[in-house]
Amino acid sequence: MLSITGELKKVKSAFVNQVLGYAPIPATAFIEVNYDCMLRCKMCQLWTKDFKKNRIGDSEILSQTEIKKVIDEFASVGIKNIFFLGGEPFQRKDLLDFIKYCKSKALSCATVSNGYLIGEDLANKIVLSNLDILAVSIDGPNSEIHDRIRGVKGSFDHAVRAIRLIKKRQKELNTELPAVAIACTVSSNNFLNLPEMVDLAKSLDVRQIRFQYISVIDRNIVDQTNQMMGEQVVGVHNFVDIPPTFLVPKEQIEKLEDVLEEIKRKAGTQVECHLDPGFHTNNKSFLEKGTFPVWDCTEPWLRAYMTPTGDFMPCPMFTDYNMGNIRDKSFEAIWNSKRARKIRKRLTRGLPPICQRCCVVHNGTQSRWKKLYRRLYGGTP
Repeated sequence: MLSITGELKKVKSAFVNQVLGYAPIPATAFIEVNYDCMLRCKMCQLWTKDFKKNRIGDSEILSQTEIKKVIDEFASVGIKNIFFLGGEPFQRKDLLDFIKYCKSKALSCATVSNGYLIGEDLANKIVLSNLDILAVSIDGPNSEIHDRIRGVKGSFDHAVRAIRLIKKRQKELNTELPAVAIACTVSSNNFLNLPEMVDLAKSLDVRQIRFQYISVIDRNIVDQTNQMMGEQVVGVHNFVDIPPTFLVPKEQIEKLEDVLEEIKRKAGTQVECHLDPGFHTNNKSFLEKGTFPVWDCTEPWLRAYMTPTGDFMPCPMFTDYNMGNIRDKSFEAIWNSKRARKIRKRLTRGLPPICQRCCVVHNGTQSRWKKLYRRLYGGTP
């Protein structure tokens, strides 16, 4: 009897969440604080001339007061984790105020930085802020590789110096916050050098590396996605028009097992390496093509994404789909609004092509009931 009751509850939950498009309040929210960056990364369009103009237009980015009000609301509805993203988040002079405000609300707080602006003074302030996690983007074990990818000479030295300064201040204050991690975007430019990234982490006393495979999206994928979704959900995106040569080529992929084994050997118990699920696939052609078997996704149900102007989008890929703006409605009203439920219901019927090139999810299998639902309602199998 108990098992039947449990299964009925699961069916009811699936119906409410998937078929009707409702979602419980998420535990995690991402706040984009700006679209400004001093680097010129080859695998990102954010710094290009028209990106900011097209994404923000004539709108004003949220002020410090407005973002603090958003944090207040997030805390009041039960959100526990806040991630501040950019651009380069530290180009906002008030980022540390947001971090300290989050901590005053007992919220876990994290950010990702290229480290370029972190000198002694800022490193000290970051450590004193009680930031929980700081991920520093480093895409090569040396300046030659990293600076070539990031497009600015000296960017590697700045990133390494930032980590060393933070580690030095942590030691002086006898604290382990923030937990420092290295975020590495994997491409043809650095794939064979990934084991050396572990050596770099050890030399900097960094205990965690996240290896994320690059996303490469062409205009055809964008057009197909918008057509399938029945409206423009993707427009100006920082991963559109990245050269396909950035995908790891077949001759490098053939060495996948050797690269992974060397990463594991070097990391040992000292460095925790989070490898993109795409590297564990039995079909290496997924890596070569940059297209993954993503047939299901939970992002629009589990995480909130807010742009610098206060728009909420369902995920990092559907940048033009606005579920509502925080200046017009409360977060709770936006989260299960008609627009929010519409996109969730649509994704339940099947995912468009851009989802197979997602920057977040590189795997996702369908449940049995969802396969049946998609067959009944004519969605993507």
